Amino acid sequence: MDARATTDTVDRELRRRQLAQRLVVHHARTQTIFRLTGLSRHQLATMRQRWGINNEIRRRGPAPTSFAVFRSTSRVREEAAALAVHWVVLASVGALSDRNFKSTAIEFGEKLCEVFEAYLAYFPDTELQFEHLVLLVRGLEEAEAVALSSCSNCDAVILADLLGKRRRLCSHCQHAPHIVSATGHASETGTEPNDPAEKGGAVQQELF
Repeated sequence: MDARATTDTVDRELRRRQLAQRLVVHHARTQTIFRLTGLSRHQLATMRQRWGINNEIRRRGPAPTSFAVFRSTSRVREEAAALAVHWVVLASVGALSDRNFKSTAIEFGEKLCEVFEAYLAYFPDTELQFEHLVLLVRGLEEAEAVALSSCSNCDAVILADLLGKRRRLCSHCQHAPHIVSATGHASETGTEPNDPAEKGGAVQQELF
């Protein structure tokens, strides 16, 4: 048996298990971990037990699939734009076809973790989850529903809704009195005045 091939196999298996541990720490759902690592549910259950992971803290149910989640509030819109910038700056991947996804699953999973961990260093209290990053990356690669763009008023980086027809504005410009009077609407998503961002709780501020 080729010693080098054996070593490569062992190294890859170690990376697979290390990736699984990182994904568990980020509260990724079982199906997501399975797709990125190839480990079985039984193997994951055994690892969680070994790592002392309480089943009560696991996220259950389907992962988010609608890009509308990124437009739910001003804060989420800003966080989604920041997360997208982190991905574009820190990662470089091709189109996520099924074939490409399967052949580079571990590498892709490692890159997702690296980007999400860097993002959390700046936004530790983010409302976005790991699977939101997975969804966001798919959207950016497909470039059919969402894309990074700039505010038409102040040039701040925003996550644009490619299917929407309204003027592309950042959260701050959407609620600026002179912009509201010119456009005739307060926001793209109809956020209520008690949205945290309107109370000064916006997280993006002057980053972009």
